[in-house]
Amino acid sequence: MRARESDPFVSVVFATYNREEMLKECLESIFNQSYPKDKYEVIVVNDGSTDGTEEVLKEYERRAPCKLKWFSQENKGAAIAFNLGIYNAKGEIIGFTADDCIVEPTWIEQAVSYFEDEKIGCVQGIIASQPYNENKLEHLFEIAYGVTHTEDTGRYAGANMFYRKKAIVEAGCFDLEVVWGEDTDLAYKVKRMGYEIIFCGEKTMIVYHAVKYISYSDFFKSLKKYEFFALQLKRNPEIRKTLYLNFIFRKQDLYPIFTVLTIILAISNINIYVTYYTLLISIASYLWSRVFRDSHLKLYPIRIVAFIRNLVIDTIILYHVLRGAIRYKCFVI
Repeated sequence: MRARESDPFVSVVFATYNREEMLKECLESIFNQSYPKDKYEVIVVNDGSTDGTEEVLKEYERRAPCKLKWFSQENKGAAIAFNLGIYNAKGEIIGFTADDCIVEPTWIEQAVSYFEDEKIGCVQGIIASQPYNENKLEHLFEIAYGVTHTEDTGRYAGANMFYRKKAIVEAGCFDLEVVWGEDTDLAYKVKRMGYEIIFCGEKTMIVYHAVKYISYSDFFKSLKKYEFFALQLKRNPEIRKTLYLNFIFRKQDLYPIFTVLTIILAISNINIYVTYYTLLISIASYLWSRVFRDSHLKLYPIRIVAFIRNLVIDTIILYHVLRGAIRYKCFVI
């Protein structure tokens, strides 16, 4: 793409932590953009990495085809890192991604085209999962974790979002009190200022998020983040209309609720038939959701084996959501 005077200058901002190999792939994809190289910069915030991240950044700074700036800070989390990047950004448009993502070559060019309309404050795009290591036998006792975002759900994934910088600044940047979901929180603040947020379904603005494998213990610990959803909801009541029945965090949460109800009925010695039918409804609905949800028959055995695992995961998530509801005094389950 040939540079034009009217082309806005863009800053691409992301944080990195102990992912030196993924960081290389991410930077390569951002350097390989169709957008004019003198019209964008890359800002990386090293959030306290202890691996070879700084050496990678020094190497890529020397051979970057566009301007690359990087900063190091103690491990303080995404929100502080993003705000540092925003503060040092020269672009009138700021794009956000993640260090475990690879972006399409037309990523910036496609996003920028939407900002010709002054009402647009933010554009979000597709996030697709991409296996980082496909040898699943090596990860037999680990769980795959990835991010997929293919439609406008009313919740926002910061790995593929572009903002008008003045909208971010007017909104007060990322709020440091929001431990999880800071990208959704910022989006709603920008919306309340009168800007529009649109979803780009074009594959030219797609980001591929690496699927990583982590231990079950680390995965279960990571589920604690759902406790902070109630805080998001309390600060941004608009999110409630995206919930199932306006108060259920995820449809899957209905099934652990049925299970708990069945246990309560059994303990209470209520009519055996009521308990029995409640149990049947619980099992049938959960199987429908987790096993028989589509026509891919070859996947049924795997889903049946994973049935107990999914029930445990859904129950833990429900537990943390309920803890958050009590902690932040906001009704959600």
